[in-house]
Amino acid sequence: MAEEAFSILKLSDVVLATCTLLGPVLAVQAQKWVESYREKRDRRFNIFRTLMATRAANLTAAHVEAINAVPIDFYGDKPIVDAWEEYFEHLTKSTDTGALWGQRRIDLFTKLLAAIGQRVGYEFSVAQMNRIYFPNAHGKMEEDAEAIRTGMAALFKGDYALPLAIKSVASDPTAAEMQANLNKKMNAAYADDGSLRVTIIPQQGA
Repeated sequence: MAEEAFSILKLSDVVLATCTLLGPVLAVQAQKWVESYREKRDRRFNIFRTLMATRAANLTAAHVEAINAVPIDFYGDKPIVDAWEEYFEHLTKSTDTGALWGQRRIDLFTKLLAAIGQRVGYEFSVAQMNRIYFPNAHGKMEEDAEAIRTGMAALFKGDYALPLAIKSVASDPTAAEMQANLNKKMNAAYADDGSLRVTIIPQQGA
């Protein structure tokens, strides 16, 4: 009986010592897991927030970066990755960029955005996600910027030349009169065949 009690006591000492030693290690590991989870959650939320905030400006660097980060931060999340792949395929493989292409892009993007929003805890309706404030002036600015970019690229490639037109030239009356007199003298100095007229004046007293 005494030996059994001694064995139990030794076992409890071993368990206590093990817990004492492993306690800080487990606590550190648990803290690292919590921090990793929070970082992943924050990255996912930032992707969703960026895509929502820039959904009317899909050519901005922030929007493109967020799109490219989706398969990384949502790795293994099949519904989101599948929606991303479908959207990516449409953006990169289709050669038609007309109105139907644009509407299809919006539909696929909305599908991706809805899947991400649901994962991070935001369930917006399609109508809410399509309700975008985009001033007309911003659209005009983007059109002008694109026209400038395209024009400058064509100019540097040699595909386009700058149109030049001289509408008026400022003139000085005095300079104009001097130029007219010079022209008269030049006309008098040359014959019709282009030869220079030479007049020999005899030297007096020669």
